[in-house]
Amino acid sequence: MTHALVMDIGGGHVTAARVDLNTRAVLPGEVHHVVDPNASADALLNAWAAAALEALAGNGPPARIGIAVPSPFDHAAGVSQMTHKFAALHGVNVRDGLQDCWAGTVLDGVPVAFGNDADLFTLGEWWGGAARGTGRVIGVTLGTGLGSGFVAGGQVVTAGPDVPPDGELWNVPYHGGIAEDFASGQAVRRAYQSSGQEDYSASAAGIAALADAGDARARAAYAELGTHLGGILAPWVSRFRPDAVVFGGNVARAWKHFQPTLEAALPGVSCQLTTHFEASALLGAAALGGEELI
Repeated sequence: MTHALVMDIGGGHVTAARVDLNTRAVLPGEVHHVVDPNASADALLNAWAAAALEALAGNGPPARIGIAVPSPFDHAAGVSQMTHKFAALHGVNVRDGLQDCWAGTVLDGVPVAFGNDADLFTLGEWWGGAARGTGRVIGVTLGTGLGSGFVAGGQVVTAGPDVPPDGELWNVPYHGGIAEDFASGQAVRRAYQSSGQEDYSASAAGIAALADAGDARARAAYAELGTHLGGILAPWVSRFRPDAVVFGGNVARAWKHFQPTLEAALPGVSCQLTTHFEASALLGAAALGGEELI
């Protein structure tokens, strides 16, 4: 079996796993570790490297290593540019640091590629998820904020007239603000609060539960999310001409509550819910550098 070793690095965690490159599936034995984002550079690199070796679980060397990381990050050089998290790694070559940690192990010398987490969510859905078999895909991740990715022919697109700058929708101008103000978990909370509810502490997940129970105002907050998502995406759908738009992130678990208004705002567009949620970025990381598999 040919496999890739993949990691998804978040603010306070790292997930590591193996992906079968033939079946395009995450294999059993996924590893989750809590990591202090304020730790030293050595502590962070050692923790990530150890998680990868643990996920490898004694199997032979992978074909490659793919890593999903938050932005800003120089993916080609492997250098972190983050200051809001993992500050100790700012300006550090993470690829070299990990390879130093893996010296003398089965991962010694295995090529390492990096990608933005939202881009790899999209690539993963194109490669082995809801958009498998299509040519052009827009991916949208809905969490505390708004993430996005654009994939054409198996390649992440971050520049050109058909996509927003860096392929990022979160900060495109919208309704006198930016898109993230209207399409995110925080936006759902604000919409719910503005309806006159007394419980201002409700999370997006809590509001989804209320919507499930029939709360009209909770349902209206999610309906508003769908309308705004459609408005934000419409000009980019027109330019990029995707075969599918795939939605993920924890807020997307309330899909049934915003799908109708989303699709009404994007008539004729194939809008799909992710088939893998958190695993999508792992699949996208496995596809990095795998042109022979496309």
